[in-house]
Amino acid sequence: MKRYKATVNAAGMWVETILYAQNQAQAYALFKAIFGSANVPHQPQQIA
Repeated sequence: MKRYKATVNAAGMWVETILYAQNQAQAYALFKAIFGSANVPHQPQQIA
């Protein structure tokens, strides 16, 4: 599992959040499922 970071809109505030996924596509799908597709404007970035 790898860590991915994304800036998302949560309750009207833009915050950086991290989750674990196997690849970038899964991470992006998870972020969109958790926060809604309109609240995740960019692809997540893998972090060390």
